[in-house]
Amino acid sequence: VYDVSEFIKNHPGGSEKIMMAAGSSLEQWWHIYRQHFASDLPTRLLEHMLIGKLADEDQEAVDEQMEVIYETDKDPFELEPFRNKQLKVHSDQPMNAEVPEQLLTQHYLTPSPIFFKRHHHPVPYLSEDQVKNYKLEIDLSEYGKENMRVSLEDLKAMPKVEVVATLQCSGNRRSGFNVFERTSGTTWGQGAISTAKWGGVRLSDLLKNAGIGDPIEAQEKGKMEHVRLYAIDGVMASIGIEKAMNPYGDVIVAYEMNDEDLPRDHGYPLRLIVPGYAGIRNVKWLKKIELSKEEAEGPWQRGLNYKVLPPNVHDANDVNLDEIPSVNELSVSSGITTVEPVQGSRSDLPPGENVLMKVRGWAFSGGGRNVVRVDVTGDRAKSWMSADLLEGSNQKYGRSWAWTFWEAVVPATVQDDGSVHIYCKAVDMAFNTQPESAKDNWNVRGLINNSWYKRTIMFSR
Repeated sequence: VYDVSEFIKNHPGGSEKIMMAAGSSLEQWWHIYRQHFASDLPTRLLEHMLIGKLADEDQEAVDEQMEVIYETDKDPFELEPFRNKQLKVHSDQPMNAEVPEQLLTQHYLTPSPIFFKRHHHPVPYLSEDQVKNYKLEIDLSEYGKENMRVSLEDLKAMPKVEVVATLQCSGNRRSGFNVFERTSGTTWGQGAISTAKWGGVRLSDLLKNAGIGDPIEAQEKGKMEHVRLYAIDGVMASIGIEKAMNPYGDVIVAYEMNDEDLPRDHGYPLRLIVPGYAGIRNVKWLKKIELSKEEAEGPWQRGLNYKVLPPNVHDANDVNLDEIPSVNELSVSSGITTVEPVQGSRSDLPPGENVLMKVRGWAFSGGGRNVVRVDVTGDRAKSWMSADLLEGSNQKYGRSWAWTFWEAVVPATVQDDGSVHIYCKAVDMAFNTQPESAKDNWNVRGLINNSWYKRTIMFSR
């Protein structure tokens, strides 16, 4: 028996979810929300909330209940799509998997099978009839307009636009925070980021067709501030009307990914693409769009899930979550994917000597901010050199929705153990740059680790 009253606001899945289990057994809920089995964190947290144990007969009743569930209930994960075995899987129910670093910059457009996957629930399965009859609801009732339902066929008859955009989980590189103190959430390396060419229709066109005339008037006179997004799997999120209606914001309702229908893992039949925003705002399996005065309800918008608390705050009860914005635009970040000695380099150099290393990686900044420089060092930041910017360096100014690849040849100092350390940091068009350490940006949810990226390899022994 557990007393979770002080933990309710800290529950990563949202206070609403944990209250569903109030007064009942945890087992039936953990059978549905199986991310609780992905690490030992949930059980470790519960240890401090234990206040008693069930009587033997009550525990037997719970065990019998679970046996019935296992034998009779349909497994919600039995219709999951096939996944590429090259992915680095953190949990498979629900699927959370990143791109291995050696594959991350092999292709500028990430092949769909190895595109990172971040799910909160089982992947929805739609029958042929359900797809045929699928209609996207656009609800402007709060604005005094009628609801509109749009079929896939009607959507595909509208002017098609294509956007190359990088999606990144706001928890990417969370493992770098855990070096200092453990956070809650999937222990992503640098691979919760990928890029694709998305095809669909502009969200602004859909909203105009539904009855929004002047979005500024809708905002200033109608107090319409938010576009709410609802998914088949229950996820709810929202974006501001400024982004949704901006003709240069390139927000689209997508039905294609890399010139093919969206795969089930990536939102089939429809998803939103919000370039420059955190992955959670790019809602998959989109079923409804709603104009509203208020942001979306639920843990993905208003709860702790996607809010960056100060480094000194470990308990959400110590802050007013309503005063902390959710993550939208992403910070400037970068990563290193390959490091190798320049051909002809000696492999027997003593400590203190320099060796030339060829380094390759990626850089990205949210909000459409172009990456203008990537700095690389091999001598523990005593000196820096600028990398050559490659694919992605010629994107439209202020509409740089995708990552930039880079490459550099860097002199690196051999350490006493024969290793070399390479660091990189990116700079965007607003001259934002990455902080040296994740320690000062630590937060209990492990969001937005954009500290210098460090890669160590053994050069000689």
